[in-house]
Amino acid sequence: MKNITEVYVGVDVSKSNLDIYIHPLEKLFKIPNTKSGIKAFTKELSKYNVAKVACEATGGYESLFANILRKKSYNIWIIDPRRVRGFIIATGCKCKTDKIDAQKIAEFAYKNSQGYTPILKNEIHEQLQALINRKKDLTIFLAAEKTRLKHPSHALSLVSIKKLIKTLGNEIKTIDGQIEGLVKNDKELHEKTIILESIPGIGKSSAALLLSFVPELGYLSNAKISALIGVCPYANESGKHKGKRYIRGGRAIPRRMLYMCALAAIKFNVPLKEFYDRLRTANKPFKVAITAIMHKLIIIVNSLLKKGELCKA
Repeated sequence: MKNITEVYVGVDVSKSNLDIYIHPLEKLFKIPNTKSGIKAFTKELSKYNVAKVACEATGGYESLFANILRKKSYNIWIIDPRRVRGFIIATGCKCKTDKIDAQKIAEFAYKNSQGYTPILKNEIHEQLQALINRKKDLTIFLAAEKTRLKHPSHALSLVSIKKLIKTLGNEIKTIDGQIEGLVKNDKELHEKTIILESIPGIGKSSAALLLSFVPELGYLSNAKISALIGVCPYANESGKHKGKRYIRGGRAIPRRMLYMCALAAIKFNVPLKEFYDRLRTANKPFKVAITAIMHKLIIIVNSLLKKGELCKA
């Protein structure tokens, strides 16, 4: 029998349960997606020399599992579901069950782990993300109530609308204070925030969001960071066909914030404003020009964080 020194763990995540496959031992487990269930499973996992533990990004259902295993110092890989789906199709597998998905995730991790860079995420990043997401929800509610204030269904509803607007505004201020407190109490995040705030177009809120949702900033190459965000232009060529380059994929939340930063940068960041004006003068569409600004801006952020320097623009 072949001597197995390392194993790769694939996890198919659902709201209630986790289907787990250990490759190449062909061991299957099904555990509840709860703190007690996961902690109990770590005792079983400690019996093996685990190279990688991989699961798909599910919009949050994987967070509890990932956080517990990170605290146990396991190497966690949260994979884009599209990559796993493409891998399963390439293997010719036509069946879909939770057990098969867990097996294929483990096999994917085994075959692709050399190109994987671990996410440098910690509990502070998780807390910041939760607060930022909550602030976004409240801001949407606040905007809706302000719209209703302009055209209330009845005069009697004005009192309720104004009361809720005040409550939402106060709650958003409280969350802003909590975000600022988390950043100030973490030396590394605080220093990085100062660097980002030195770049015209990036403020406190956008700095906190970028650092929490893209903890890889300052660690990866400029090309990898721009691809991670989703502002890296990909070639579209085949034979004699030379199509327009396009962006695809990436992390939507930080990309949306980067877009807002780019809008501010073309007003207040002189080098980027001049670059934007040149593109527009050359008849480049607005979307092409603003995407180019987003690309340059995230490269500036990444480069300054690598060097630990303030922006001199």
